[in-house]
Amino acid sequence: MPILKLIILALISTSCIMNVEAEDSLLNLDQKPKIAIVIDDLGDNLIIAKKIIALQAKLTLGILPQTPQSKEIAELAYKQGHEIILHLPMEAYSRPDLLGPGALYANMSFETFQKVLREDIESIPHLSGFNNHMGSLLTEGEEKMKWVMEEAKNYSLYFLDSRTSKKSIAERIAIQKGVPSIARDIFLDHNVKSNDMMLQLKHLKFIAKKNGKAVVICHPYPETLAFLKAALESLNNEFELVTISEIL
Repeated sequence: MPILKLIILALISTSCIMNVEAEDSLLNLDQKPKIAIVIDDLGDNLIIAKKIIALQAKLTLGILPQTPQSKEIAELAYKQGHEIILHLPMEAYSRPDLLGPGALYANMSFETFQKVLREDIESIPHLSGFNNHMGSLLTEGEEKMKWVMEEAKNYSLYFLDSRTSKKSIAERIAIQKGVPSIARDIFLDHNVKSNDMMLQLKHLKFIAKKNGKAVVICHPYPETLAFLKAALESLNNEFELVTISEIL
C-alpha cells in the first residue's frame, strides 16, 4: 500500500478516536455529580418526620427499630419516593443510654444477636439497606460484623457505614460477604451552628465534584431542617440528589 494511503488511513483512525473521546467527555460534563442525603434517628416523632418527608429532594431515611412511629413513617416516606433504611443500634464505647431498643452488643451470643437483628429488620417495612446507629465498638469487631453482614445478605440489604469509628472494618467485611456497601463522607450537623454546617456543606460539594458522588448524614434537628430547606435549591441546581441505592 502506498505510503500516502497509510498516512490518510492513520489520520482518519486518529480522528475517529478523538471524536469518540470528545463525545464521552461531553457526556461526562453533562452529568451532574451525585449527592445522597441521609437523615437518621427517625421513628419517635411523626410530626418532624412529616416535615422531612415533605422536603423537595430524594432522601434516604434511617429509621430506628422498634420505635413508636417507625412503621407509619416508613410507609409515608416510601409513598413519597424516599428510600428507607434501618438505622441499626450498635454498641459504642460510650453513652449506652442513647442506643434505644433493638441494640446489638459485643457480649451477645450468636443466637441472641441473630434474633435481635432479625426482629429489627422485620420491624420496618420497605427496607433497602441499613446503617449503624453509634457502633464505634461493634464496627471494629470482625466476628460481629460477619454476623451482621450474613443477615444483610440473607435479606438483600445494602450497608452504609456511618463511620463512627476511624477503625471501622464494617465496610470491608460487607465487601467480603458480597453485600453492596458505601461509607458516608460528611456529617453535616455534628455542630448545628449555621456557619459550621455551611463549612460541612462546602466540603460535601468539593467531595462530590472531585469523586462524582458523595454521601452526607444528618439528623432531624430543627436547625438542620431549616438549613437543608434553604440549601436544597442550590443543591438541586448543582447536583443530582439521589438515594443510596442510586450511587452504589
